[in-house]
Amino acid sequence: MVSRASLRVGLECFARQRLRSLRSASSSTVTESLVSWEYDIGSKLGIIVLNSPSTLNALTVEMGKEFKSLVSHVNEQLSSDLNVNAIILTGAGDRAFSAGGNFEWLRGLKDNNVSYNADAMLSFYKSFLCIRQLPVPVIAAMKGPAVGAGAGLALACDMRVSSKGPARLGLNFTRLGIHSGMGTSHLLEVALGGRSSLVNELLLTGKMLDGEEAFEVGLLNRLVDDKTMVLDEATSLAAQIAQQNPFAVRSMTQTLRRKQDDGLEACLQREAYAQALCYSRDDWGEGLDAVVERRDPTFDDYHQYKKTE
Repeated sequence: MVSRASLRVGLECFARQRLRSLRSASSSTVTESLVSWEYDIGSKLGIIVLNSPSTLNALTVEMGKEFKSLVSHVNEQLSSDLNVNAIILTGAGDRAFSAGGNFEWLRGLKDNNVSYNADAMLSFYKSFLCIRQLPVPVIAAMKGPAVGAGAGLALACDMRVSSKGPARLGLNFTRLGIHSGMGTSHLLEVALGGRSSLVNELLLTGKMLDGEEAFEVGLLNRLVDDKTMVLDEATSLAAQIAQQNPFAVRSMTQTLRRKQDDGLEACLQREAYAQALCYSRDDWGEGLDAVVERRDPTFDDYHQYKKTE
C-alpha cells in the first residue's frame, strides 16, 4: 500500500515536472496570447501565465480583456467537470511578475477628462481582479518584482511566493504621482491583518520591499533563496492544497474571500476617481519620466493644481 507521504512526494514531483515545462514554454519569444492557461489532471493543478515578458508583463487594457475572458472560461470549466483544486498565477520569463501599468497607456490618460478616466480605471481594475472570482485558491508565483498595479494583482491572490533579493514588491504609486490603484489600499490592509500604521507607511512613502522585508511583514507565504526556485515552491504549496478535500477547499476559499472583500468595491470606486484626478494634474507624467531616467521626481506643489474637468 502506498503511504500518504509517498503519494505527496509523487504528486509534487509530477506537478513540478508539468509546470516546469509550462515555464519553459511561457518564456518563448513570440506567442499570440497575452495570457495563457494550462492544467494537469493528475496533480489537479493549473497555471495562468501573464505572457508579455518583453514588457516585463506590464498590465494593459488588451491584456485585461484577455485575462477577464480567460478567467471566465476557467470558471466555466471549474463549474462543470474540471477537477483542479489550486491555481498558480505567474509572469512569463524571470525578470518580473508584473511591472504594473503600461507607461505609454498611462501617459495618454492625461488627454482625457476626469469622469472618463475614472470609468476607465475601474474597468481596468476589474478586468484583473476577477481572479478573485475563481472558486479555488490562487497562488502568486513571483519570480521577479510585482510593482504598482502588478503588486495589486499579486495581493489579490490568496497566497504569494517569492525569493530573496531587492524590489520584490513595489508600492510606488506616490512616487509615480498617483493614488494607489488595483484595490491596493484595501488588499494591502487585508494582507497585513489590519496593521494600518504599516499600510500607511508603505503607501505614503512609495516603498519598494525586498523579498526578506515582504516576508517579515507577512506579505509572502513562502520565501526561497533564488528566483529559479519560486515556481517549484509555489507548486509544492499548491500540491498541499490539492490533497485536501476539494469541497472543503472551495467552500473555505469562498468564506475567507467574503470577509476579505468586504469594502473592496467601495475602495475600487474611490481609487479610480482619485487616480483620475491625478491624471488631470499638470505634472502628470513626471513620475513616469523619473523612473525611465532613473532619477528622483520633481513634482508641482499641491496648490499649483488648477485644472478642472
